[in-house]
Amino acid sequence: MSNLTAREKGFMYVITLLIIVVLSYFFGIRTLNDKYDEYKQQLQTLQERKAYLDQIKANNANMAKEIEALKEQCEKLELSFIDKVEAECVEQYVLDVFEKEGCPYLINVATSDVGMSAISYPDGSVSPDGLVCAQVEVTYSSTDGYTVTQYNRTPDFTSKATEPVPTTINELIGKMGKEPYNERKGYAQFISALKKINSENPDCIKVDYITVGQSNGTLVLSAAISFYGANLKNRLSIDNSQAAYTYWQGNKDINTKGGFIGFPYVCDNEDSLWYGVTNLEFDPNANKPFAPYWANAVFRKAYADSGNDIKKLIGFGAPKKTETEAPAT
Repeated sequence: MSNLTAREKGFMYVITLLIIVVLSYFFGIRTLNDKYDEYKQQLQTLQERKAYLDQIKANNANMAKEIEALKEQCEKLELSFIDKVEAECVEQYVLDVFEKEGCPYLINVATSDVGMSAISYPDGSVSPDGLVCAQVEVTYSSTDGYTVTQYNRTPDFTSKATEPVPTTINELIGKMGKEPYNERKGYAQFISALKKINSENPDCIKVDYITVGQSNGTLVLSAAISFYGANLKNRLSIDNSQAAYTYWQGNKDINTKGGFIGFPYVCDNEDSLWYGVTNLEFDPNANKPFAPYWANAVFRKAYADSGNDIKKLIGFGAPKKTETEAPAT
């Protein structure tokens, strides 16, 4: 390099500088440009990905709102049916309405389950959910416009009456055909009760039919009321209804001493509200499947010998023997 002239040295410096610039471009700037293009492409891809995810997020939010709206509609539909249709609850509700509307003379009441069609899916399988229905059939009587009425042992015809029984009977006979017994009552009250029941919950309580007939000077009034509910496997709603037909509202403190199911010839439980009442369905000629054939004949003869007085026959009201008393010989 020392033998080179100043011009040659300047030329070499220029060449060296150019080489450095070229190398810097290829190994520096160009590489950075390539990285920049790569990062720019990644940024665009990420921005597109972000926009896609933002759209999914927005769709999810909208879908969540739609799901919530559908859930509310499902809950509303579920609550349009009775959650639990229990025969004892709907029956006591129906009887209570009739009594409060002034139609208390019940002849018969029966509750039955009505079969509902199964729900089938398009693939032919059967849904675990289904409609349920309990139908209450009631029959009531009007008054005849003459006879003194009795309901829930009022007036009291039993030995608990404060006046002697003959006096009570004569007083009642004197009221025959007079106020307040000289009008036939029951039809208007019967219709009023049905209208009240039918309007209680139009979605799931329906009066199916009404019939009116006549028997021995009174009207025989019959009706059938259906209560619809849903049996749902995956229920969404919670039914907090306090409607009278959805839970038991009858007496819970009934004295059951001596048995509750079944009525004897005469109720001898002094703690019972029915104490002293004779079985209204008593028939001396009815068969007794629990007894030998001759026992029923003996029973009928003893009943006739007692003057057809079932209380006298069974010794109701007679002093009870104590454990110390010796049996008769």
